[in-house]
Amino acid sequence: MLLSGSKNTDVSKPVVDNKTAAPAAKFNADEVLPLLKVTEYSYDTGFWHYAFLVIENTSNFNIKVTANVKFYNEANELIGAQSADQDAFEKGTKIVLYFMPDEVYTRMEYELSVREEDFYDCVVSNLSFESVSAKNKEIVSVTNNGSEEADFVEGYALFFKEDKVVGFDSTYFIDDDDELKAGKTITKEINCYDEYDSVQFFFTGRR
Repeated sequence: MLLSGSKNTDVSKPVVDNKTAAPAAKFNADEVLPLLKVTEYSYDTGFWHYAFLVIENTSNFNIKVTANVKFYNEANELIGAQSADQDAFEKGTKIVLYFMPDEVYTRMEYELSVREEDFYDCVVSNLSFESVSAKNKEIVSVTNNGSEEADFVEGYALFFKEDKVVGFDSTYFIDDDDELKAGKTITKEINCYDEYDSVQFFFTGRR
């Protein structure tokens, strides 16, 4: 992430700066990729098999990210290959990408690719949320604190018992126009039917 600073100046004297402001850094995928922090998780229901990549964008760019994943079994045989992507991945935020291989896997390999987001506007930094725990669920209220609507706002939750994922769910926080209007709050339930002691939330959206 780019850092900025300032020098101490004598405020009693006018400061004249005839220099032209330096242009913003140019997007370079090879420089952005190492600034994506990735954590892997897995979750197995006995019938459904899940794999998760939690990705934090610590770069100074809003991006689109794509993940290509391969799954291997205990014998190190390739048993599946899937991909997922996310538009409007805002700098300073986290997302979760999830995959559902057909079989139990013991190892996953992934490759990420990125490009600068130049089509959608990011909205996640305008969102805030509150969550209340209830029986087998979290009751989540998401508010759009921005001055414009946010489209296709979706919330994801990973439920943990100690450090192990024991549940996953997602839902949209949108009205009949597929929007979360400026200044509005939408409340939904996100479910987990196993005992959990913590939960991580992730939100996506765009304009």
